[in-house]
Amino acid sequence: MKQIVKSAFLLALIIFAGCSILINKVSAADRPQVLTTFYPVYFMVQSIAGEEADVTMLLPSNQDVHSYDLSARDAVMVQESDLFVYQDDEMEIFVQELASIVDPAKTRLVESTKGLDLLEGEGGAHQEAHGGDHQHEIDPHTWLDPMLYAQQSENIMKALVEIDPDNAKKYEENYNELLENLKMLDKDYQEKLKELSNRTIVVQHGAFAYLANAYGLEQMAIAGLSSEQEPSAQQLGEMQKLLLEKNISVIYVDPALDSKIAETVASAAQVDLLPLRTIEIVTEEERKAGEDYFSIMRSNLDQLTKN
Repeated sequence: MKQIVKSAFLLALIIFAGCSILINKVSAADRPQVLTTFYPVYFMVQSIAGEEADVTMLLPSNQDVHSYDLSARDAVMVQESDLFVYQDDEMEIFVQELASIVDPAKTRLVESTKGLDLLEGEGGAHQEAHGGDHQHEIDPHTWLDPMLYAQQSENIMKALVEIDPDNAKKYEENYNELLENLKMLDKDYQEKLKELSNRTIVVQHGAFAYLANAYGLEQMAIAGLSSEQEPSAQQLGEMQKLLLEKNISVIYVDPALDSKIAETVASAAQVDLLPLRTIEIVTEEERKAGEDYFSIMRSNLDQLTKN
């Protein structure tokens, strides 16, 4: 069955490729065409590319990367780009399919986390939070640690210089500016979070391991609870006991996820719910209103100081 689906996909891809007039590889300004997957990757690449390259995002701004299915049209978009940047093979599992059909002589695929020291994934908790079967053996949420995000950014800067050496100086300047901003963000996190008396953060979605690791916190996810089924009285009792033992007064939820179960746990344990964004999704409306990676990370910091 899988072979039939794959063959149908490749046939559709050939048809779309034959209609290449739908997509222009080179803009009127003859700038490199760079395609990214989802917001954290897009923001990093756009910050470094500046005006020297055309940077677009493959996934719609409100699309959860975990539930994304590669279409033939999207595959053609990748083929028509000079550079395709993604987070890693754990986050965007569809890249494995792309690798078999993209000509590396025309389109360079860049895994932005290559060479980084990555943490083990949280498996089932992540699967349940997103209501699917997408599990991570390696935690992909590196951008929530500003200095790891800086390492990713260096990988991107080098890739842009490689495909467009004429603008190397500008890419390096933009990277250095981004690096300084990330260092300032990291400093703010270090200074404000060192004052926390309770170092345990309870989250709905276990995506904050890198952040916790960077700033001496312990992440505790509401694991083992399905996002689709109400917890049993026994599960609620166990979670309530754990929150009491850890002296927890707050559960952090991502507004992009269904918070029904977190609300049930919070009500039973008599604790507050506060937002904590994974930044996987930043809507077009938010971007137009001036929200970006830095503003959301600073909002996250404000919420964490209430722990």
